Amino acid sequence: MSDVVIANRSRAAAYMERHGLAALIATTPENVAYTIGSQLRATNWTMQIYAVMPKNPEQRPCIIIPTNRLGVIAQMGISGADLYVYSDFFVEGSIAGKPSTPDIDLFYDLLQTTPSYATPFAALEAALTQLGIKGQPVGVDEMRMAPDIYSKLTELLPSGGAFPAYALFRQIRGVKTEAEIALLKKAAALNEQAESELIAMIAAGVHEADIAQHYRLAAVKGKAVPAMTAVGAGPRSALPLIENYFHTIAPGDLVRFDLCLQLGGYWADTGRTAVLGEPTEWQRNHFHYVKTGWERALDMIRPGVKASEVFEAALTTVQKEGIPHYRRQHVGHAIGLELYDGITLSPGDHSVLEKGMVLCVEVPYYELGAGGFQIEDTVVVTEDGFEFITHMERRLYQQ
Repeated sequence: MSDVVIANRSRAAAYMERHGLAALIATTPENVAYTIGSQLRATNWTMQIYAVMPKNPEQRPCIIIPTNRLGVIAQMGISGADLYVYSDFFVEGSIAGKPSTPDIDLFYDLLQTTPSYATPFAALEAALTQLGIKGQPVGVDEMRMAPDIYSKLTELLPSGGAFPAYALFRQIRGVKTEAEIALLKKAAALNEQAESELIAMIAAGVHEADIAQHYRLAAVKGKAVPAMTAVGAGPRSALPLIENYFHTIAPGDLVRFDLCLQLGGYWADTGRTAVLGEPTEWQRNHFHYVKTGWERALDMIRPGVKASEVFEAALTTVQKEGIPHYRRQHVGHAIGLELYDGITLSPGDHSVLEKGMVLCVEVPYYELGAGGFQIEDTVVVTEDGFEFITHMERRLYQQ
């Protein structure tokens, strides 16, 4: 994702105009990545990294980082933002006439040319001054700021000039750009490839842990970061989250997958269900019930529909089809730079779907003592419906 323009600057400008803001200041890794097109992670809670997105789309964003992060900037090739560094950091020697690499060359150059300031606040103030917006109201992503740091930052700004903006960032990010959708498709493709391999591994005597480990290795080989790895077999397929694997697969076992990874900063989240051998009537019927509810949820996906309306349609369909006691807290969620990226398809979320939103749609069922079912796919909302980002067969797999 290095130096890729992913932010919807015109959408951001419209939201800033609506709230009377001259810029947004990102602090969380997700919002920093959205602003500059690349992830920059702090290693502790006191380290401050800011990315400033000015309202004017013609102005470049600014990054405020500790001096030692210049090496990361050089390695990742980030050139689409103006740099402001703070704090002392010492690197000895010169590259003149000595073995080097392109990133070392750039690091050395940045050390010589990047403006340096005593504190992160001084660097931020310089950035706002350079943008011509010092003294104007700004939105501050408060989510990754300790209260004392946030208090000091607000003192730097004019009275009433700091607007909590984490939620505003998420609203802006809710509609994905084409660049973001391409990254989400790439992450989904890797996740589905790994999930297909896991389904092929299902056999009598295979251990859950071996399947989970295969997934993690496949993600890492694909340059992704594996996250939730819910691989539950037999009665453990009814466990929503699985962190400890100890079951060996036997004939007749259901195997439920709910798998998440992050690739290039963007998340993938897919789920499928398989059975070893011929499914029982109960297994076949219950998979049909949840799949029908999932299909009904998809039927509702289009611009103008409320998230809560999608939830209600899916829930009542499963109840009418054959699980009258069916309950859920949601039937899906937005996905992007965060796994849960804002909207949830839940009874209390009345957000209106917009073209360009990307959603995971899922209608799982967990029955202790019997088993669990998962079918989860990712879609992008289109002008008159949706388009799948995921493409695996949507069936009860048999091995």
